Amino acid sequence: MQVGDLVLINFPACEQPQVGIYVRDDTYATDLDSEGWTVITRGYVLWDGAEYSTPLDQMELINESR
Repeated sequence: MQVGDLVLINFPACEQPQVGIYVRDDTYATDLDSEGWTVITRGYVLWDGAEYSTPLDQMELINESR
């Protein structure tokens, strides 16, 4: 995902998905894959008037900014 992309955020606790704007990677939220590579697992999304660190697996790209 790129800065400015529209994303759909699917939260298990919410009935309706939320639309947000992808801001940047959350570089502090990382994990290692099976080969030992660092993988970023979260990104910051602007929605509901603030930036939130959100799991990437709960985001779906709606529209690319470019």
